[in-house]
Amino acid sequence: MRAEQWLGAVKARIVWLTLVVAWALSFLTVRQTVWLDWMGFILLFWTLYQPSRISLVLAFIMGIVMDVQQVSLLGEHALMYVWLLSIMRFLTPRLQFSSVFAHALYGTVLMLCAQLLRALVHLLAGQPVDILQIGWVIFGMLAWMMLAWLLTRSAQSRAMGSWVAN
Repeated sequence: MRAEQWLGAVKARIVWLTLVVAWALSFLTVRQTVWLDWMGFILLFWTLYQPSRISLVLAFIMGIVMDVQQVSLLGEHALMYVWLLSIMRFLTPRLQFSSVFAHALYGTVLMLCAQLLRALVHLLAGQPVDILQIGWVIFGMLAWMMLAWLLTRSAQSRAMGSWVAN
């Protein structure tokens, strides 16, 4: 079974667990040194593999939560997440038979575009833009590959298989 098929059979509790972990990781990132939008990557990841479990309303709510948590412009992350998920939902049928690497590449390009959209919002609001934040998106591609590998391997193992996959 291909990795994409394993990821399509993941249970809802794994999806929610990864969303909670992404939210917890966002507390650990320090804006001045490391800033990777874990929540954005996880929402994109599950929109591709579990589109019925991730809605635009969930993306909007998680965006507002991230705005409040990071003390950013209200609606900034919400706009970015809804935009990301809308584009990914449009691309999902086209990416259906692609590899996990192609999925990660598309997710990285979308996150780069979202960071540019975020920078544009900051410019329109008259706030300074930190261009180094855009560079951390490349690290997200590796995180995407690692998450896909980890979930696929755990679903294939006998010990974790019943907990992870349907």
